[in-house]
Amino acid sequence: MRDPDQEQRQSLSKTMHAPDGTPVNVFATLVHQPQLMRRVNALGGYFMAHGSIALRDRELVILRVAGTCDGVYEEGQHRWIAAEKAGLSAGEIEAAIDPERPHTWSADDGALLVFVDEVLASGTVSDPTWASLDSWGDVARTELLVLIGFYRMLAIVTNALDVELDPSVADVLERQGKPLA
Repeated sequence: MRDPDQEQRQSLSKTMHAPDGTPVNVFATLVHQPQLMRRVNALGGYFMAHGSIALRDRELVILRVAGTCDGVYEEGQHRWIAAEKAGLSAGEIEAAIDPERPHTWSADDGALLVFVDEVLASGTVSDPTWASLDSWGDVARTELLVLIGFYRMLAIVTNALDVELDPSVADVLERQGKPLA
């Protein structure tokens, strides 16, 4: 891809940045389709800045989606975010990514991950699974569905476009002893 022009650099200044201060690669890739990039950034930014889902829960969901959908880019990005900002333990991160990995989840975390797994497997959610997150309310559960769909879409886009993990994110993960396999 060609280097971004002045207008694209300005658009990139409004996106998420890697630890080294550069725009993350997904946006550096999408910036060549500015309207699409702005809309993807707006929806992703909604979850980060205005969403009703707590950071820890959001990161559990994103990691599970990334692991299930082989979203290597998002897995790497969110290993860093989950560890650094959401305070998830290494065991929680690994078990969120790989549901076969042994881990004892709290009842709330377990219900959340079952919800995610069911949506990813079937494209819908059963009444009992919907009810398992009753304390969330309809608005938050609807937001959860959109969050799952958004990160499933990003896994498809980043995989198909072969978006590489940002080097500074890879460096952070390496220093933490959590290199992406």
